[in-house]
Amino acid sequence: MTTCYINGKYKPLNQSFISVTDRGFQFSDGVYEVIAVFKNEFVDFQLHINRLFVSLRKMNIKINLNKDEIARITKKIRKINQLEMGIIYIQITRGDQNPRDHKYPNKIKPNIVIYSINKNFEYLNKLAKKGVKTSLYPDIRWHRSDIKSISLLGNVLAANHAKKNKSHEAVLFNSRNMITEGNSSSIWIIKKNKCITHPLNFRILKGCTRHKLISILKKNKFKFEEKKFSIKSLLNADEAFMTSATNFIMPIVKVDKFTISNGKPGLNTLKFRNLFIDAI
Repeated sequence: MTTCYINGKYKPLNQSFISVTDRGFQFSDGVYEVIAVFKNEFVDFQLHINRLFVSLRKMNIKINLNKDEIARITKKIRKINQLEMGIIYIQITRGDQNPRDHKYPNKIKPNIVIYSINKNFEYLNKLAKKGVKTSLYPDIRWHRSDIKSISLLGNVLAANHAKKNKSHEAVLFNSRNMITEGNSSSIWIIKKNKCITHPLNFRILKGCTRHKLISILKKNKFKFEEKKFSIKSLLNADEAFMTSATNFIMPIVKVDKFTISNGKPGLNTLKFRNLFIDAI
């Protein structure tokens, strides 16, 4: 039975409940993080903890636990649940409020939930050898995608569009036909031996895997640039791939009916994936 941390207590997941007056339930007023555990090792653990607190600050949600305490609880949940491979899910909402009101009070106690989910990442290796198909979808998310908010309706609609089209991920584009990111990933292309991904701004989440890959690229002296690129550039790329906490680095070989290059995972992409896994 999975154990969940909820507001200072450790309880069975199926006995862990949040009030219907929770602002996360009523307004999506909260933030979250997903931290992968791969072969008993956390992946980019501190990067995720740091980003969680950045999101809390941007949302003006104040909790009575610091980074070290959240980290300690997260590690304890992994240990209690004997999680060898999977994810730790952290969600913090602004708290309960009754009567319901868009305006939140100055004093409100956040709801903090942390639990684990088993997930076998080994299947990703099989996917990476073949590469995955993606589908284009308009970026209809709210304009603060730099915050890892639980307001995910745009992502949900995009992900289910991809599912309907038997795609692994939706690739989002804006009104100018420029690629922003995936429904749950950062999107990259390689052209003439240069890695390109969208620069950080309010429309882009500062991905932890993205951050780690940039460090790997710099260490291995691979050309890299943060700049906007179009749908056309994606379709004409030499290689394309996505990065995320639950995909690591995944080759993209098809976008809807269009084939990327020769339709096989790029050699550079596979090299980056191996370097990333070796660094865990």
